[in-house]
Amino acid sequence: MREKILAAIRRHVAAEYPNEACGVIIETGKQQRYIPCKNIADKPTGYFTLCPLDYAAAEALGEVIMVVHSHPDVVQLIPSEFDRIQCDHSGVEWGIMSWPDGDFCTISPRGERSLVGRRWVLGYADCWTLIMDYYRQHHGILLKNYSVQREWWIDGKENIYDDNWQAEGFVEVSSDAIRPGDMVMMQISAPVTNHAAIYLGDNTILHHNFGNLSARVPYGKYYRDRTVRVVRHKELLDA
Repeated sequence: MREKILAAIRRHVAAEYPNEACGVIIETGKQQRYIPCKNIADKPTGYFTLCPLDYAAAEALGEVIMVVHSHPDVVQLIPSEFDRIQCDHSGVEWGIMSWPDGDFCTISPRGERSLVGRRWVLGYADCWTLIMDYYRQHHGILLKNYSVQREWWIDGKENIYDDNWQAEGFVEVSSDAIRPGDMVMMQISAPVTNHAAIYLGDNTILHHNFGNLSARVPYGKYYRDRTVRVVRHKELLDA
């Protein structure tokens, strides 16, 4: 990266410290430029939310080719899984600068993430995210995103799964008639239905359990005892 742009990033990061700074690099013709943006996160010392109005204003000036933010007071500059997921969704490269060390690294979108071996990030890489990606990748079915950054199931006041599965085009089927591609809805250590998996056949499910890597596991007694219902998407009823 050009030293002129790195210098502009350093100035912005230093000015925002100890908060996380954020901005974008735009390209117009052969020229590149760093555009500082506002971090509107509730806790800017721990994470960033780039102001949408600032992003739109930068887009009006040129093509956004990189999103940049800082990691204040880190022992070592290592992109988090949350950074990587957000980079994946943005579709452009990300640049990260530590401060006050001033180290800089870049990461690129990974394309389609594997369904197995994903690290858990609540709201971004959890059981419903896996469900959405499975149906999109394998069946071209787009589901609404109900993943949120909170443990909504703890007090039983919210019932996101039970309230929305029918609206997403699923119909209940007998557990005796379960077949590959069906969604298994479960209640695990919670007063409401709070988990879902994909039945793969051969007594195996694909799921992303809280705090663990996504995995294929046996659909054994533990999960069967906690199953609330088995559902099949209406587009797969005659498949």
